[in-house]
Amino acid sequence: MAVTSKKVFLIAGSRTTISPVGGFLRDIHIEDMAAAVLTNILKQLDVDSSEVDDIFVSNAIGGGGNIARLCALKAGFPTTLLGTSIDRQCVGGLDAIIQAFKQIQLGQAHLILAGGVESFSLRPERHYPIQWNKKPTPLERPRFYPTDDATIPLGDAIKSLKEIYDIFDEAEFEWVQNSHKKALANKSVTSAEIVSLTAHDPIDPFAREISKEVYQKAQATYGHTHPCNTAPKADGAAFVAVASEEMLKKINPVYCIEINDGFTIGGDPKAFPILPAKAMKQILEQNMLNWSDVNKIALMEAYAVQAILCAKLSGAPMNKINLYGGAIACGHPIGASGAVLAVRLFHSLKNTKETGLAAIAGAGGLASALLVKSV
Repeated sequence: MAVTSKKVFLIAGSRTTISPVGGFLRDIHIEDMAAAVLTNILKQLDVDSSEVDDIFVSNAIGGGGNIARLCALKAGFPTTLLGTSIDRQCVGGLDAIIQAFKQIQLGQAHLILAGGVESFSLRPERHYPIQWNKKPTPLERPRFYPTDDATIPLGDAIKSLKEIYDIFDEAEFEWVQNSHKKALANKSVTSAEIVSLTAHDPIDPFAREISKEVYQKAQATYGHTHPCNTAPKADGAAFVAVASEEMLKKINPVYCIEINDGFTIGGDPKAFPILPAKAMKQILEQNMLNWSDVNKIALMEAYAVQAILCAKLSGAPMNKINLYGGAIACGHPIGASGAVLAVRLFHSLKNTKETGLAAIAGAGGLASALLVKSV
């Protein structure tokens, strides 16, 4: 039986500021961050919460349970709204949007609010028993594939990739410095994305000037993966409104971005940092496009080397990537990071008639990509 494929649109998008662990958002619980963004989106659209079919919420390091239901109730949605929780680690925020896109594309919903929320500052501690009734081992993260050693930082995979692909320190420093420069220079632009939780919310406060001396000192102290070339652990929330054509006509929103395609791929868990390159090439091929057809690229910068390699291996033009800075300069609220990319594209593309692409990697061998166009 043929499946009818309906048009799907992004019609609003907002986020909190992205605050490093222990910073501005350190005492704000995830449901409070999410509720602030969700209610702001409803206000932007001037739509009642009863019009929303579901909310899809990505969260990676929280305490488990149905985080989406918790966020929905905190935001004042009807108790009949179930909420759908997603944990795909770093790709989860973008995956939530992709799953909403697919449901609406198939005619199963008309309006879904999708994104993610994370608090590194208030994350619960993880303890894993090796055997039953033995003292649990404290670990910061779970295993992501059967032979994974959760005591080894994920960043250790970056060193071998750097050596394999001959990425030099100078290129890495240049990427880091540019990410911060772009973030600092464009705070007046990115402020349009942000929902204020107080009267004095800072705008992505981690961004700063990074000198060669500061970079080299961090490298000497911490080794290859260090605070300058790695996106800092952070708190934050980001959501978009995903709508059908029928809902679009009903709401008549100010801005409208069509979702052309979106998917998640799997690959070698040990090479997860560079999988977005494959996803980006694949989404262009599926839609018979090349890089000259894409105007803006929102690429996750978990590590500077990762971002450099994803650009290099995909052929993505450097002058189109993260025009307003990336996660190196702002932070990595894991479950929300993919949604932050989508919010960034929504705001940078509105009223432009341009095409944008977002891509992000996930531990365990995952990568997600989203292709959108302003209409």
